[in-house]
Amino acid sequence: MHTMIQLNGDAVSYIRTIWLFTYSDMKTIIFPQSILGTILASAACLFQESVVAHDAWDLFLYRYPLALFWTWSFLIPFNIFNQSSEDAIVEDRINKPWRPLPAGRLDRRRARIMMLVHYFIAIGISTMIGGLRQGLLTIALGIWYNALGGADDGFIVRNFINAAGYLSFGSGAMEVALGEPLALNRALLTWMAILAAVIFSTVQLQDIFDVEGDASRGRRTMPLVIGDAATRWCSALMVLISCVMCPAYWSLDWSGFVLPVFLGVTIAVRTLTYRDPGSDKRTFLMWNGWLVLIYTLPLVRYHATGCLVEHGHGL
Repeated sequence: MHTMIQLNGDAVSYIRTIWLFTYSDMKTIIFPQSILGTILASAACLFQESVVAHDAWDLFLYRYPLALFWTWSFLIPFNIFNQSSEDAIVEDRINKPWRPLPAGRLDRRRARIMMLVHYFIAIGISTMIGGLRQGLLTIALGIWYNALGGADDGFIVRNFINAAGYLSFGSGAMEVALGEPLALNRALLTWMAILAAVIFSTVQLQDIFDVEGDASRGRRTMPLVIGDAATRWCSALMVLISCVMCPAYWSLDWSGFVLPVFLGVTIAVRTLTYRDPGSDKRTFLMWNGWLVLIYTLPLVRYHATGCLVEHGHGL
């Protein structure tokens, strides 16, 4: 009985450790990207002629849990990798002391072992439920970002990796939700390229409120390179352009513009008006919600017109 209680306690402690490694990205990666994948799967006939139209509610009920599980499984080793460097631990002792390494829940050696184990687990999961290509890409991007200086050398590379990572998670979740391999045709790649441009040009909102931490690690984020004011104006402008461009791409009527434009304008105004770290964190949280709205636009188009889209052009 005592052994069983100890094993149960160890299991709970292990799950809590994994949860703490990924908690900060629940609102930025796990939920938004798994939702993106399921939404795109619901409207997949807009991108692939051979795909039968799926009911969105059925996909969210039966396939979304798998997409969520796939996303989390690949985020776990990425985050362990990201948080296990000496610089990351020093920074987290100040900003996020509850994370497993600064909190002393495990040491760096055990963290590295855990990372490798979870990489193998994630690859095994994807061979069974899909998303293997995208999962392997997230691993490559993680190595570039965490081990080869991608996060530190300049904001262009940093933003590119972030955009590629977001969409690797999103397209992998889409494949899992759809239950079949994706055909990377022109229609899908065009929409993914638009989303990549949106993320690439606005994701620096996450760096505005962490200037001190990034400066201490020698990172060259956009606010540190071109300045806070220029970053805010650039980010606000790109959000405003994106919130109009994306609904227009899908030829939506005025109702399809309302929420993306309203939230986009709100984010732009907040970015330029509220300039303290707490407000900037809330603005970035709103940006993640706005990104989910942008993700839903193909589904809005699908419900308006069905699959009456010229394949290969997206319109």
